[in-house]
Amino acid sequence: MQQNVFLAIALCGCGFTIKAQQDDASLRYVSNKTEDLDAANTIKGTKEEKVTVDITKTAIRIAPGDNPAKALTGSFTGVSCLWKEAFNNGKTIISTTLSDQQGHGKNATVTIEGADGKITILLQTQECPGCITRLLVDKHEELHLN
Repeated sequence: MQQNVFLAIALCGCGFTIKAQQDDASLRYVSNKTEDLDAANTIKGTKEEKVTVDITKTAIRIAPGDNPAKALTGSFTGVSCLWKEAFNNGKTIISTTLSDQQGHGKNATVTIEGADGKITILLQTQECPGCITRLLVDKHEELHLN
């Protein structure tokens, strides 16, 4: 019962439409620019690269470039969603352990934030609290995987 309540909150609060509340629904965010920030949110470097972030009801996958071997994946250990207007104004905070293909994991917080229709994704690990990666989202879409 508790798991069903968690899933319902995650779906409703994270910007899924009613039709997306199926087992095969997911969201995809695509960024073409990555910024490295310090603890004060000062930009330390930028990189023009495609990064795809796929989110299902219970898991996240972050794939830099077109190389699936470099993807990081993780199941949710916690989620908090507060969206006033889906994909425009709000925030989702996901706690997860992101693991690479070799199984090396890092405890991470992924924050998806929308402000005036612009979406950014912040990635931060507990192992490096002053190291923040910001993805500037160019495109988002709802996917139905069969």
